[in-house]
Amino acid sequence: MANEHGFLPKADAASLDDALRHRLEVWYDKAYTDDNLFLTLAQRPAVLSQFLNWVGFVYTDESELDPKTVELCRIRLAARNQCVH
Repeated sequence: MANEHGFLPKADAASLDDALRHRLEVWYDKAYTDDNLFLTLAQRPAVLSQFLNWVGFVYTDESELDPKTVELCRIRLAARNQCVH
């Protein structure tokens, strides 16, 4: 990930503890093969945990959000942030 300050450091996947390594495997299986966001947030495990809890809430029936609305929000945020992905 890059911003006007340069690239944000990523955690070394090989140095993750067993719990984070398991969460990374779930990330690969259920979310993305791109690990940039996960490993960047893994620099601060508490931040990663909060993010994953939020994602789990938003993308399940628990939130009662319409999946189409969530996708529109993702597209708008990407466009507003000039995301290259």
